[in-house]
Amino acid sequence: MTTALSLPTAPLSTSSTNSARDTETKSGDNSAERKQLELSQTSIQRHVESHLAVTTQYSSPPNYQYRPLDGQLYVVSGDVAFDTSSEPNDPKATLEKAQLISMASMAPTDPSLQDRNASQQAMVMATQAKGEINTVSAEPLGRHIDVLV
Repeated sequence: MTTALSLPTAPLSTSSTNSARDTETKSGDNSAERKQLELSQTSIQRHVESHLAVTTQYSSPPNYQYRPLDGQLYVVSGDVAFDTSSEPNDPKATLEKAQLISMASMAPTDPSLQDRNASQQAMVMATQAKGEINTVSAEPLGRHIDVLV
């Protein structure tokens, strides 16, 4: 199971402003739009990289979507997916994994709703792993016989 953490897509020109954009493209003046795309790209890349700064052990490589403008490609959205499957027969490893995923989810200074949801899913995963750990530690180590003397 994987959970993807992503950012909202950067604002794109709407069809009602396409004619103005086309006119700007023909005249070569896209400086305002280019500046907006550059700022958005930087913000998106920092956001995604902050997730990966916590851990890459359980994550996919970043996935970016691009928009062309004047022969350049600009990042307009991005995401990273985390493997949220439990570790087979190892609830302690699952707990550690869940804690890392939760921290990675909330690493950006501006966590998105999807980031918050992913962190919440990871905390559920951690709670389940803790329950398994407690169950295993509560099981008797072997049979015993009470002898009355």
